[in-house]
Amino acid sequence: MNILKPAVALTLSLGLLASCGQADEPAAEEAPAIEAPAIEEAAEAPAEAVDAHHLTFSEAQDAYVEAYLAQVTEGPFDMERIVTEQSGLTHEEMSTVFAHPSLGMRGLEVMVDFMKPEGSMYFDAIFGANYGQHDIRNWLVPTMVESSYLQFRPTGPTIFMDDGKGGTTIDEWVMVAAIGGEDIFLGNGISVRRFRDGWITDSIDVYDAAISRNPPPADAAAMMAEMGGAEAAAEAPALPPYPEMNFQPIEAEAPHPISEAGQAWMDARLTIHAAGADPVNTTPSGLTNDELHDLHNDPVAGMDFNLIADMMHPTESVYIDPIFGRFEGQDAIRAWYTDIMGKVGNIQFEPIAKTVWNGETSLQMWRQMAVLPNGDKVEMTWGFSVRKFKDGWMVYAADYFDTFPLQKPEVQAAAAQIGSSITLEDIMRYRSPAPSE
Repeated sequence: MNILKPAVALTLSLGLLASCGQADEPAAEEAPAIEAPAIEEAAEAPAEAVDAHHLTFSEAQDAYVEAYLAQVTEGPFDMERIVTEQSGLTHEEMSTVFAHPSLGMRGLEVMVDFMKPEGSMYFDAIFGANYGQHDIRNWLVPTMVESSYLQFRPTGPTIFMDDGKGGTTIDEWVMVAAIGGEDIFLGNGISVRRFRDGWITDSIDVYDAAISRNPPPADAAAMMAEMGGAEAAAEAPALPPYPEMNFQPIEAEAPHPISEAGQAWMDARLTIHAAGADPVNTTPSGLTNDELHDLHNDPVAGMDFNLIADMMHPTESVYIDPIFGRFEGQDAIRAWYTDIMGKVGNIQFEPIAKTVWNGETSLQMWRQMAVLPNGDKVEMTWGFSVRKFKDGWMVYAADYFDTFPLQKPEVQAAAAQIGSSITLEDIMRYRSPAPSE
């Protein structure tokens, strides 16, 4: 399957995508997007993604789906539906049941049914936050059905993590627009859901919305016309403004002490680097996942960019970044990481949620702050980081954030003050092609 490169995708605005996706369909007032025929069409793509990761379902999940389907009609979604009783499923069962193949697009309704009736939040990088089951339903269901040309293809199975309060899930995916026989790669994203007392209390989708918010450059007109969307794109409604969430930081967690084995490994690697020897590390650390995770999160060791690269598996490691793309293998990750991280200027990552760690995968939620010479701080962006560890190596790293706020004048001014020196040439030198299928 052909996936266009990000350089092409960057020329497309969401207005163009929406107009292309709806060009051959009746206007919304003639055929509401939430009618069953549209639902059935839109159900096809998620089913393929489910099969790709061989999801299986418990008897309780099957019974829940059967009971749900027995009470709903095949007509339009009930947008005034309010569910006030918990499903009876465990948090882990809740986290995957809405991908049940019998549900199709009705999985959207089930997911909303799980949102706590009052006080829950669903955040989307473009549309911002909606609160409470009713408002979430009346935003999410029509939006997803109308955007059925968009496909969210999972890059791995749902990861359920015990966070000590109920549960947190991680779903990572690539967003693809299927238009005119082509698949247009729109970037990587993450969905993080928090489960408490039989409900979903938070659902947060983070991805880079800059592709959608930035208008296409002038030289993209020919491509837009060729795809048949230029005229309709000009009439597309404007997107809502960038959603300011103003998440507040929590107190930083005390770092776990570095183990004796971890200290010995770190000292050995630092000696090699100090001698100017070839920094490539092909020997497993011999550390447990916990020990390696503690090293990675240590406030001193975690800021040694060569040491972080040493943790990455020589060949079977991946690092995904919204700005620079995808890097595979220790050499590529080291070359990029040690070059670029030294150019970001004086920044701090403040936690806005506690780290969730299950012995293999960690999830961190943070905000990136520019620390000005006078000590003031300016928020630049916020997001999530996922790290995965296996057999004495870090095998996966992915950072998810919206790059759009980095364009704001006050953020640009702060970047200049803190000494950020990353250039467009830096980005284009490292920017990797979109993944192919």
